[in-house]
Amino acid sequence: MAEKTVLVCDVCGADLASTVILRIGGSSWRKDLCETHLTELLDGARRPTRGARAGRQTPSRGAPRKQEKITTRARRPGVRATRRRTHQAVAAQAKKLRGSGLSYRQIGEALIKGGMKPPRAKAWNRVVIGRMIKADAA
Repeated sequence: MAEKTVLVCDVCGADLASTVILRIGGSSWRKDLCETHLTELLDGARRPTRGARAGRQTPSRGAPRKQEKITTRARRPGVRATRRRTHQAVAAQAKKLRGSGLSYRQIGEALIKGGMKPPRAKAWNRVVIGRMIKADAA
């Protein structure tokens, strides 16, 4: 014998109108509702705004968003002071070399030969060296 599954309203047992999926607290719930209970559920309901996630609060349009950036300095407190000391040592050495009559490019080559490498590049940039010397003089 063939069996037939008949879906009925979960509330009153009447013939089924539709299955509703509710998202509550990140979980999905299914409920079979008749036409009467479906209209009761939808009474006072609204459609979600476009792009907004359910359950997520966003600041109003006029209020600036607060973004916290975690930097490497925040994670490692001693790094900043070390870089400053290194920068001062490089600037002092560059100032000495400049006083002896070398160009910025030659100063960069001499710094690399002396074991003072730039923090982010392969070679010293002549503009950076000039700025270091001017900043050290001020």
